[in-house]
Amino acid sequence: MLAIWGRHDEIFAAAGATAFTRDAPDARVELVDGGHFLLESDLDHVVATITDWLRTTERSA
Repeated sequence: MLAIWGRHDEIFAAAGATAFTRDAPDARVELVDGGHFLLESDLDHVVATITDWLRTTERSA
């Protein structure tokens, strides 16, 4: 599982992202230095993170 979250999200606090690891200990949580609309403010970073995660997940499958 991959959770990409805005560290400064005013709607969903960063603690919400880290909470995923309680139910999915192997989850990868990425806190991006952005707000709620990461795809608008940090698209390149988000795409690179997803691409890296997919490559890593593909190799371990």
